[in-house]
Amino acid sequence: MKAAVLLSLVLIACGGTTTSPLDDGGSGNDGGTGNDGSPGSDGGPSNGCPTSPPTAGSACVSTKGGPKCEYGTNPDPGCNQLFVCVSNAWVDQSSGQLCAPQSDCPTTYASVPNGQDCKPEGLDCAYKEGQCNCSTAGPVQQTQATWHCSPATQGCPSPRPDIGSGCSQAGLQCDYGACTGGVALECTDGAWEQTFTPCPL
Repeated sequence: MKAAVLLSLVLIACGGTTTSPLDDGGSGNDGGTGNDGSPGSDGGPSNGCPTSPPTAGSACVSTKGGPKCEYGTNPDPGCNQLFVCVSNAWVDQSSGQLCAPQSDCPTTYASVPNGQDCKPEGLDCAYKEGQCNCSTAGPVQQTQATWHCSPATQGCPSPRPDIGSGCSQAGLQCDYGACTGGVALECTDGAWEQTFTPCPL
């Protein structure tokens, strides 16, 4: 009982909620509505992320490297809010970059003309079936942006979860088009963290 009360106090001090370890407790969404509006999570525990964006400068409990917490519905983390707990205070590390609206995305994954020219460059579109990026990145650098679609990886949530949201399968790595303008995530210490994938030259 005393342990439960202590845990609740720690979470409140961090601006979080008093969820149990069985609850998601983090941002809890999949990081992208993917045009179907259905957020998802694998139901794992949180990593100290409040359910809503914290106020910069407010108190949190620092852990090794974070926690880092993402809030938003865009497949590109740079288009969402990102907070990091540094020295027991929340720091807003959002990029503030201008991003194309998700309404520019094709309606369905099947309707994306994979491999064909696209615009605007940098548009990322998430679907249950996978992610498509309008990018010049790839095995061969291009001058014209084209669609690069990556099918969902078996066992990985799709669309992708928010950075910092809960996960339960330690070491699970999920690629959301990391080599063609997207990102890769890994389940580490109960939360999704962005990782870097070596891409072919």
